[in-house]
Amino acid sequence: QEPTIHQRFGIVLHQVLERFHSSGGDDGLPALMELFEASWRRAGFGDSDDEQQFRGRAVEALERYWRLERESDSRPVWFERSFAFRLGPHLLRGRVDRVDRRPDGSYELIDYKTGKAKSAQELREDVQLSLYQMGAREAWQLETAAQSYFYVLTGEKVPVEHSEEELARVRTTIADIAGGILKQEFEPTPSAEVCRFCDYRIICPAAEK
Repeated sequence: QEPTIHQRFGIVLHQVLERFHSSGGDDGLPALMELFEASWRRAGFGDSDDEQQFRGRAVEALERYWRLERESDSRPVWFERSFAFRLGPHLLRGRVDRVDRRPDGSYELIDYKTGKAKSAQELREDVQLSLYQMGAREAWQLETAAQSYFYVLTGEKVPVEHSEEELARVRTTIADIAGGILKQEFEPTPSAEVCRFCDYRIICPAAEK
């Protein structure tokens, strides 16, 4: 599939933030915006009304991000850090956008998001950050004190806390999903809303017409 404009937009912001912090993050807002301009051009964005709207949102979000970083007591220590660990017969791999060291010496896992915030119910059922928490523990031998989604467009950071009992539930969920993959169980789940935007709807026998 061709990436959507939303996906390309998210990739650009992720790349800009990673490169900014990897260079030390000490060169200020002009350096951050220079990285944005370069990434924006490389991503092939043009001058259409939609693209200019996305551009305006990105500039506003990055300026806010830089202000929040200046005020933060935490310090980023790793970016795009990979992990891999085994869960039963399955090998799980992932990458964490950012890991912060907090003033008390504890660590926080942060995942950047450029979409809308998850609902309270979705956060309760969240698997992604719990998987990152397990990855940090298993692959890095790092016990983390917090896991959070950072919504770049609003500057909102939303923590996701899971007890050991909830982590056990996540392990079961992951094992079930991995088992289904091994069995090649990929049943279609058509819906008018999703099928309408799918690149394969013309040839898909399950597509909602």
